[in-house]
Amino acid sequence: MSIRDFDFIREKAQTHGKELAFVDEAHEVSFRELDLYTRKIAHYLHSKGLKPGQLVATLLPTYLDYHFTFALQRLGITTMSKNNFSNFSPEATPDWLITIKAHSNFPTEKTMLLDAEILTGINDGPEDGEVPGYANPSDLARLASTSGTTGRIKYISISAEDLDDLAVRKSSYDLAGLDHVLSMYPFGSGQTYGLALKNLLAGKTYYSCFFTDHRLAKMLRTYPIRTLIGSPAQIAAFLDVQTQTGTQLPILKTIIMGGSPPSQPLINRIKAQLDCQIYNAYGSSEAGNISIEEITSHADGLHYAGTIMHSDVTLQIVDENDAPVPAGEVGIVRYRRPEMATSYYKNPAAATEFFKDGFFYPGDLGYLDSEGRLVLQGRINEVINLGGVKMNPEVIDKLALAQLGVVDCATFAIPGPTGVEQLALALVTDNDFIPEHFEKAMAKKSPFPIAAVLTMSSIARNENGKIMRTVLTQQYLSQIRP
Repeated sequence: MSIRDFDFIREKAQTHGKELAFVDEAHEVSFRELDLYTRKIAHYLHSKGLKPGQLVATLLPTYLDYHFTFALQRLGITTMSKNNFSNFSPEATPDWLITIKAHSNFPTEKTMLLDAEILTGINDGPEDGEVPGYANPSDLARLASTSGTTGRIKYISISAEDLDDLAVRKSSYDLAGLDHVLSMYPFGSGQTYGLALKNLLAGKTYYSCFFTDHRLAKMLRTYPIRTLIGSPAQIAAFLDVQTQTGTQLPILKTIIMGGSPPSQPLINRIKAQLDCQIYNAYGSSEAGNISIEEITSHADGLHYAGTIMHSDVTLQIVDENDAPVPAGEVGIVRYRRPEMATSYYKNPAAATEFFKDGFFYPGDLGYLDSEGRLVLQGRINEVINLGGVKMNPEVIDKLALAQLGVVDCATFAIPGPTGVEQLALALVTDNDFIPEHFEKAMAKKSPFPIAAVLTMSSIARNENGKIMRTVLTQQYLSQIRP
């Protein structure tokens, strides 16, 4: 079955009818309702001049983004989900923006602001509008954004033909998860859209919850969720809510985290509160999930049960001349797999930098141990130069995360008074945090002095949960400058 005409949505409505296609903290949508709603939305959008060949961005909550994205794709229109109100990149400025709140730097005449009148017009529209899908396999179906940890947004183009590969590509939950997967990532992230598409094609429910409060706890009590996917920060926030609400989750068996390594205190908390296997996933928007490893906690620290790598992945550690290095030696990580991205949309300079000789270079440093397990050692562009001494900020991250009351943290560089970079820490803390105790512990354990500590409500991360350290530096500078 080819995805590009999206007629499979109608077929699923016939074969799965009242079964649930989509569930979040406030909505349940059956396959029959999904077919009906997306047809109505498609008819309305077409009547307003949206058509194939255009790029349409959505800046919507997951429930609306899910429906409008698939409605647009049923019309054969290129889609792009956006998760914040930052400016659009020149190479990916849309023809239309569909949102519930106006974007200050996007033309109002090209903005469709979803209000009560528009939603009423959609609901009152016909149920049998034409939904032709994409005319050609090469038609551009979607742009997926990726920003690494630097904030330099790039886009991966996904053709109508590529959707078939995306729907069958193995991901982290295929390696270790159990059916009934709930994703806490936004719909706009590549892996989340892929999960939604895969579940839709398979006639399975797509569960989503972006909240980490009582709404997530209620979803996990109400539905047969057996696998939970999120960032370490999201999982930590959920554990707080679970403690507060006393929620018991006997059928939740797997937690998969990604974006940054989880700390030992977080693993200890999961083990104390949930009867789950815990995994850390590694991958990228460009190639999808690459590997996954189970984490267990012991008195002497975290133990990794070994990396499970997808069978179609080739991963190497190379030096600056792209020559493979021996096991145990730190070098540059590169990998490839069939059907991965091989360039960036309208950005040849970035494509030349990150794609070479059929491999993708994610910007990670690491080594392969004696058992062939990938051990990451930080990011190439995150290595901080302290007056000629280069250090990996994740070393400090792990020390800070081990301290009482630290929920999340990130080390970043700030300019020192002599022009040499210094270290700063951004912290998210709870009621157990005592600043004096933290400062004493870090002064004793950190191999480098900490020049500044900022407490904030959340750490800047990209869509895949990776820390955006340069953004933190900018936030710090904006605070100290008059």
